[in-house]
Amino acid sequence: MHTRRFVALAALALAPTLALAQFKLPSLGGGSSGGADAEAQQDQLVRAYVSADKEVLVAQAKMADAVGLKERAAQLQATSDALGAGATQDSLEKSETMQSEASQEIQAKLKDGNTKLDAAGKKKFSEGLGSLGRGIARYATLKGPIANFQNAVSGGGLTGALGAATKLNAGRYIVTSTPGHVKNLSDTLSNAVAFAKSNDIPVPADATSVL
Repeated sequence: MHTRRFVALAALALAPTLALAQFKLPSLGGGSSGGADAEAQQDQLVRAYVSADKEVLVAQAKMADAVGLKERAAQLQATSDALGAGATQDSLEKSETMQSEASQEIQAKLKDGNTKLDAAGKKKFSEGLGSLGRGIARYATLKGPIANFQNAVSGGGLTGALGAATKLNAGRYIVTSTPGHVKNLSDTLSNAVAFAKSNDIPVPADATSVL
C-alpha cells in the first residue's frame, strides 16, 4: 500500500477530526455532567495520543542517533520520557514541534551523500523504522477516542465557557492536528524506507505495512 493511500485511509478514519476543525463548545445550560463526561473522554483520547507520540519520539531518537544527530536524539528521548498520560496542550505542541524539527533534520541527513552508517547504525536505523511505522499505525486508531470526545462535547451542557474551553484544550488540539501530523510522519517514513533500501538496511514489516 502506497504512503498516499495509507494517509488517505487515515484521513477517512479521522473524518470526525476534520469536522471539528472549527471546534465548537456546546451551548451553556444544563448540569455539569456533560462537561465531566467530556473531560473523561478527553483523558482517554490524550492517553491514546500520547502512546503514539511516545512511540514516534523513540523511533526518531533511534534514527537521529544512527545518522549522527546525537544531541537531537537525546532531546527526543527526553521528550518521550517526560510525556505522560495527563499531557496538556502545551506539552503536546512541544512534542509535535520536536518531531517536526527532527523529521526535517533526519531527512536532510538522508539526502546528504556523505551519510554512511556502520553495522550498529544500520541496526539502530532499522529499529527506528519499525517504531515509526508502529507509531503511525497507532495514530490511525484514534477514530474511536476522537468520536467519543466529540459526542461528549456536543451531548451535554458545560458550566462556564472559559473554564470548559481551557479544560478541553488538549482534546481540541489533538482533534485539529492529527491529520496533518500523520501525513508529515508518513512522508518521513517513506523517505527513510527508500534510504534504507538503497543502503542495505533491513526494513521491518511494521514500517512497510503503513506504506
